[in-house]
Amino acid sequence: MANHRTTGKFWPWVRELIWQEAESLHAADFHKSHEGNITQPTHQELREGGYFYTAKLIVLRDLHRSGADRSNKR
Repeated sequence: MANHRTTGKFWPWVRELIWQEAESLHAADFHKSHEGNITQPTHQELREGGYFYTAKLIVLRDLHRSGADRSNKR
């Protein structure tokens, strides 16, 4: 896996938003097919299931549309 920078102004907080969105997408799908308790998915499961990619598209699209000042976010 690639080394991720932990410093910076854009990608660290955007990456966190992407993982959060991926987990919520997974939870929504999981609740549709299972009535029991939900287990926390691993990052690998989110990537393999396509949730990370979909979440990345959603988060980056929303950031672009909002025109938020990304340099001040953390």
